[in-house]
Amino acid sequence: MFLVAGLMVVGLVVLSGAYGFHGDEMYFIVAGQHPAFGYVDQPPLTPLLSAASVALFGVSPSAVRLFPALEMGLIVILIALIARDLGGSRRAQTLAAVTAALSGYLGAGHLNSTSDLDFLAWAIVLWLLVKLLSGGDRHLWLALGVVTGLGLENKDTLLFLGAGLAVGLVLVRRWDIVRSPWAWAAIGIALLIWAPNLAWQATNGWPQITMAHAISQYADDNRGQIVPLLWLFTGPLLFPVSAAGLLWFLRAKGAAPWRALGIATLVALALVVISGGKAYYAIGIAPVLMAAGAILLDRWLARGHFRLKAGSFGTAAVLSGALIAYLTLPILPLASYATSSLPSTVPDIANEVGWPQFVATVEHVVDALPADERAHAVILTNDYSEASPLVLLGTGLPPVYSGHNSFWSWGPPPPDLTVVVHVGDWRPTDWSQFFVGCHVVAQIDNGLGIDNGEQGKDVSVCTGLRAPWTTLWPSLRTIS
Repeated sequence: MFLVAGLMVVGLVVLSGAYGFHGDEMYFIVAGQHPAFGYVDQPPLTPLLSAASVALFGVSPSAVRLFPALEMGLIVILIALIARDLGGSRRAQTLAAVTAALSGYLGAGHLNSTSDLDFLAWAIVLWLLVKLLSGGDRHLWLALGVVTGLGLENKDTLLFLGAGLAVGLVLVRRWDIVRSPWAWAAIGIALLIWAPNLAWQATNGWPQITMAHAISQYADDNRGQIVPLLWLFTGPLLFPVSAAGLLWFLRAKGAAPWRALGIATLVALALVVISGGKAYYAIGIAPVLMAAGAILLDRWLARGHFRLKAGSFGTAAVLSGALIAYLTLPILPLASYATSSLPSTVPDIANEVGWPQFVATVEHVVDALPADERAHAVILTNDYSEASPLVLLGTGLPPVYSGHNSFWSWGPPPPDLTVVVHVGDWRPTDWSQFFVGCHVVAQIDNGLGIDNGEQGKDVSVCTGLRAPWTTLWPSLRTIS
């Protein structure tokens, strides 16, 4: 298992700087440079760790992607350990590690996002639960509470697992767990660790509820993506392994101690569907499904025709992993990538391209301003993906502001900065309510014709503020 995890981590590290930053990654860094107990769109852990990464290793994609690569490698090891604790042989543990390393965890390890730590928190919690549900050391409940609390300081999707587990424990009549003071202590520890973020949310008007409402506006699209994502994440050709693992939890006599986890899987997925949340919110349940499925795969291999079956699994694993790598990793030369269908198929990688050209375009616009205007200039962007690279990668630029998500909290601009270099679309769409005049002076071009989030966006110069910034700023706020 360690070899498999190590090879995965090495591959991710090698590819970590192939194209460039993703806009979200740069936003997390900038947010973490404004330390807080919470942000409009997430708890504090990922932003703080992102800022720490660049403080230690410099401002580069590889710096912020080192921890995600290591986290995914640790998940591979945890899935093998879960297979062991479910009764799997050493071969089953290896099969579990291979299944995990060639799954969506491979793609997740390339980008620094809140999902990486979330997936790791789910994996650790599930590993501890497998031990506890089969009579493991009750002191592990305390560790589970700590991990859950830290996980909630990163992303609140663990609540789906908690709700699902509660339903599962009741339905299978695990009163020993329900009544256990150790289990309740775990809940108390988790809430205590989560409390600073809850307090921040409460004192700032619960912006993450507003954010959740904004996400739910796309509920139908989110629901439609759940099954395809489950299929792709668990491996396009390895999906049957995880599906078999779920059936084992729900039906097998030998799975009785862990039956609640099978029910928790269904409940968590149902809650994501009902809430209209993003499709990946409950994908963290995959470790136990992969682990159990690997045990069944091992038993299938042991029933004869080993070479034929092993060859079939090996072929499926390689092809599945190759497809995931092709879709989610920057393995193509940039020129080849630009002419492929990938930019429109998987936009995440496309949004890693063109940031040097983006920043250079804005720098040229600023340099072209008359000296008196430049002395009173400020940059205003439509969203955080446009503001963050200007903060991190720009040279000699005026102060950068945006009304999008947490960036709005770091404004408004000083009152004497009244010449605005605006980047991106207008939100709100009517700029005339804010400025006397605006004119487009440049357009963003990544030079490769890749149609990503910034390609073709306007850069404008606006003058004549219609009111002080403190008056205008509330109208410029957007949470999305």
